[in-house]
Amino acid sequence: MPASTTIEIKLSHDEIKIEPGGTAQLQVELVNTSDQPDTIGLEVEGLDYEWVAIPVPTITLGPRSRGSEKILLKIPRRSESTAGAYPFVVRARSLETGDTAVAPVTLLVEPFAALSVELYPRRGVCTYWKPVTEFEVTVHNLGNTPLDVRLYASDSDDVGVYTFEREVLSLQAGASETVVLSAEPSHRAMIGRSQIASFTVTARCVDNAYVAVHTQGQLYTRPLVSPVTLSVLALLALVLGVWALTRPKPVEILEFAVDPPVIQQGGTAVLRWHVTNASEISITPDIGVVKENAGSRQVLPAHTTTYHLVARGRGGVVEKEVVLTVQPAPEPPLPAIVSFKAEPAQVTKGEPVTLSWQVQNATKLLLSPLGELDPLLTSVRDTPAVTTTYTLVAINTAGRKVEKKLTVKVRDPNALEVLEFKAEPSVITAGGSATLRWRVQAASRVVIDNGVGEVPPQGETAVSPTQDTTYTLTAINDAGDVVTKSVKVTVTATPPVTTPPSVNPTPPGR
Repeated sequence: MPASTTIEIKLSHDEIKIEPGGTAQLQVELVNTSDQPDTIGLEVEGLDYEWVAIPVPTITLGPRSRGSEKILLKIPRRSESTAGAYPFVVRARSLETGDTAVAPVTLLVEPFAALSVELYPRRGVCTYWKPVTEFEVTVHNLGNTPLDVRLYASDSDDVGVYTFEREVLSLQAGASETVVLSAEPSHRAMIGRSQIASFTVTARCVDNAYVAVHTQGQLYTRPLVSPVTLSVLALLALVLGVWALTRPKPVEILEFAVDPPVIQQGGTAVLRWHVTNASEISITPDIGVVKENAGSRQVLPAHTTTYHLVARGRGGVVEKEVVLTVQPAPEPPLPAIVSFKAEPAQVTKGEPVTLSWQVQNATKLLLSPLGELDPLLTSVRDTPAVTTTYTLVAINTAGRKVEKKLTVKVRDPNALEVLEFKAEPSVITAGGSATLRWRVQAASRVVIDNGVGEVPPQGETAVSPTQDTTYTLTAINDAGDVVTKSVKVTVTATPPVTTPPSVNPTPPGR
């Protein structure tokens, strides 16, 4: 203890033993060695705060006086309170000067043993064909020290034989483990009474026979046939025999068919039937009750029809259906446009164009935007003022239609337009050249960028770009309208020059 401290501390015990679930009291004596009154606080260091309680954590002492306080220790009774030695210190601290004094002490947590056992399910069933049933036995070590546990199972009348997957388990503190318990009857009977046996599962500590827990289960064993079941089966067999001898014969529909199953409108088909053990036979629709057990009828339905046969007798009622499909009369062939073309496909404004076509199976022709045409016509002339899309529609007698479109381009000679702008070739090697060709209509000024400059409305020029270049032609008329068109010249690297190998190499050794 430092010589300069003004506090002295003394404990009632240097070592305290506690079994989990119990409590202990540690008496602390404090001395104020200074000439001034002091307030001293108590602290415990090194233990779980849940284990420690200080009723009065501070005490005020006069000059050179002493006093005492107590510290309560309570260890929870659970597996986390591991058995062993826990050294800790009690510290007294002056709240006036900050001086401290400590006293060491050791807490000995004593071991305790506790177990629990669970059985699932509580009841198992063994039959003649499935003689073995399984349970899950779960053992929990609720103590604070490792345990070796042995498992036992038995019933008082020795009805069952019980076998554990493992009989001895090693469980750490707080751990649990589940093993399978197989149970089967000691005697398997074909005929006899069912039995219910209550059995006991015991988990006992190997080192301490007084530490043991038990749980109960039931084993239900059923023979193949019980006396009651045997009597019921005999009675049932008797009843079935009497019923088989006296029961009415079942009604059977041996045949109910239509031939052919598919007809066209206006055609006929034949319904055939053959029924046994029936007192009444009816066929719907249209036919009704028939007297013959076997017969046929000719039918002429206007549309697809489902025929329903019902046969009744002492043996019950039986039904069956057949479907006669009526197909519509065949449709006329579909119309077809074999060809549809315009000559020429491009005209100057004011020039005529001839539209010609060849159609099949059509009774009506429509040509948009001109209107309906005589189906016997194969061509017509028109003078479109603007670019026009013509649609030819061919229709047959059933109203089915087919159409085809073509577009006639109408060029206005007074409109500003770039008729042609191309590069030949469009791909050159480095150092090569390409020719730009153009033709522009109704332009007052034509300019090509990337160094070419202003050019006439029609012409060509050579260019030698060193890299990929896009040339854009811009055309302007007197009204200030502008149109553009672009072409790209791609420049590829010059392939390397390779020297062919010598034709007559020098022979070795010369």
